[in-house]
Amino acid sequence: MTRGMRGRSVAALAALVALLGALLTVGVAIPADAAKAAGYAFGTIRFPHHDSPKVKVLWFTQDWSYLGTANAAGGSYSINLDPGTYHLQFVDQRASYVTAKYAPTDVKVTVHDGSGTRKNVTMTRGAFITGTVKAHGRPAGKAKVVAANTGEQSFSTTANKKGQFAIGGLPASGYSVFSYDHRHAWVDKSTWAGNLGPGQSNNLAINLRTKAGNLRVYLYTSADGSKNRVAGHPVVTAVSKKTGQFWSVKSTGGSAVFQGLYPGRYKLVANGFGNWFAKTAAVQGGKVKPGRTAFGTFTYTKRGGWVTGNIIDGTSGTRLQKPFSSSTGAKIDLYSTEGALIGTGYSDDDGDFKVEGQLSTQSGVTLVVTPPADSGGYMIGDGYCQYDGTQVADLSITIGQESDAGAVEVPRHPGQENPDCTS
Repeated sequence: MTRGMRGRSVAALAALVALLGALLTVGVAIPADAAKAAGYAFGTIRFPHHDSPKVKVLWFTQDWSYLGTANAAGGSYSINLDPGTYHLQFVDQRASYVTAKYAPTDVKVTVHDGSGTRKNVTMTRGAFITGTVKAHGRPAGKAKVVAANTGEQSFSTTANKKGQFAIGGLPASGYSVFSYDHRHAWVDKSTWAGNLGPGQSNNLAINLRTKAGNLRVYLYTSADGSKNRVAGHPVVTAVSKKTGQFWSVKSTGGSAVFQGLYPGRYKLVANGFGNWFAKTAAVQGGKVKPGRTAFGTFTYTKRGGWVTGNIIDGTSGTRLQKPFSSSTGAKIDLYSTEGALIGTGYSDDDGDFKVEGQLSTQSGVTLVVTPPADSGGYMIGDGYCQYDGTQVADLSITIGQESDAGAVEVPRHPGQENPDCTS
């Protein structure tokens, strides 16, 4: 089971799964002529109870897509960000069972071109839930316990050997709690813990009386009539249609295995991977029954677009083959109209390139070519030419389709105008 960072309806759970799948690279250096200078957000972090726990700060886009995380130290933070508006979330790093833990605290900040924006933060004492878990009437040592709130955030912990648990640092909200024993043999419906404000608590007695089942879901991709098993490792979440409880795992070998599930049918919230977009849909087949393993299927159907082309000498029109002393060809980057890096590829031995990924339909895309530095140059005639970077503006991308950028002319470095690149 996973711990959610922020929720906004069903889409929030999908964002949570995407966050689990991978930590995205942030702070990408965009060419100076294609983007504005980076700025930064900074401020103090105030702890009303005069303690000073370790804190992580996470940042998200305006629609809560995860971007990155960093440690905050000494009661302050500072993050380098491209110009734009972001959500920042400050998370107390103490263990989940610490009842004095602060709740995650969110602020919104707008960063400007090349300057700093100050946003101070005051942490708030979280609510907490305590209790005991029994499995078929006996203490369920090491049981997994999950508290999920009405905002679709989730927080989890593991019970001790006596089945006792505590979950601290909870944001103010209404909570339901569900659990399953560490052998994945027993489960039950959620227990309502009530609406909890800052510092408030509730103590629960949970008894797992339903025999759990297991589910293996085979994952496929499908485009242009072909169907293939998933080769990557996307994180997927099985959500019970009967109870709303959910379990998250990282898929491997083209399938995802869930243990300790409540009986019934499930839908899958699957994060995107490779060229394939995230998807939420019912698991086909795979009705979970007590004490048994069910088998089902799930298919990704939305593939990203891709951009192709080739690079040529801007003077002679000759294709630029990979430099003899470089392990890669020229780097090909795609930037959105807002200046965000959306895809990267490299030219091959023949100068051809293909940039793909989860590229949605959009216009105003800029393609930036960066030849390898200190590579010995590209062979043209009897010499080796050195090249400067270039860019192509106003490209369009269509989801599930190829966009041809054509032949991209790369300029020679000054002083290499002769056919054989000699001065």
